[in-house]
Amino acid sequence: MIDRPGWKERQAILEIHVRGKKLAPDVDFAALAKGTPGMTGADLENLTNEAALVALRKSKEMIDMHDFLEAEDNILMGAVKELTISALEKRITAYHEAGHTLTAWELPGADPIYKVSIIPRGMALGVTQLLPGEDRHYYPRTYLMNRLSINLGGRVAEKIVFNDISSGAENDLKDATKLAEKMVAQWGMSDKIGPVNLGRGEEHPFLGRELSLPKRYSEEMAWLMDQEIQKIVIEAEARAAGILSEKRDTLDALAEALMKEETLERADVEQIIQGSADKSMAQ
Repeated sequence: MIDRPGWKERQAILEIHVRGKKLAPDVDFAALAKGTPGMTGADLENLTNEAALVALRKSKEMIDMHDFLEAEDNILMGAVKELTISALEKRITAYHEAGHTLTAWELPGADPIYKVSIIPRGMALGVTQLLPGEDRHYYPRTYLMNRLSINLGGRVAEKIVFNDISSGAENDLKDATKLAEKMVAQWGMSDKIGPVNLGRGEEHPFLGRELSLPKRYSEEMAWLMDQEIQKIVIEAEARAAGILSEKRDTLDALAEALMKEETLERADVEQIIQGSADKSMAQ
């Protein structure tokens, strides 16, 4: 097992993989390295190759920074898909992503917004991308609870606006449940379970290893863990609901902007939220 590289190592890896490629002067390897936390050497090689393909499709003689950023979007969010989407589905997607975005913006200590889009990519109809300012090695409980609330913010927005929920939150629920399970069963973040590691929810790099490991807890403990996982997820959902209900005008403004522009950068999100806040104060 090899640890994932830090940003300085990622910068060095990128500089190796671009050898022999024609680069524009605006390519900033430090910025690219800091913007790709968690990527392995193979991921970074894929990034440079994808950037070259983006430039080639546009008949460019050199690969510029925009090509790298577009390649990064393709890798992190998936390739753009040509889909026919109804007006209602587009509106639901806009509010879903606006819910993620506004929840992340309002929670102190959450990773900053990088980009939000309702252009279908990969298997998703929309994506909200957060980008940590630095590599993380520790995850405080407060930070993890924020992540849970952000994951559930899209579903909460649908419930508030449409008085209904959709299947679009499937991956959000899967990620939230998986994270809450780790918090309870591995990281000692439940008072009822206590400071123990019970091994539940561990990820194993070798196929079948998890199936061969014996349980280190009783059926009673399994039931209690289920209750604590549910409690944590519901608590995080309630926090997201409080934020989005209080900031309903801002939620509407973000969703309207997404339906019009389809993609918003961090600066766009900041401008919309500030404009909504100024309008509320004027009233």
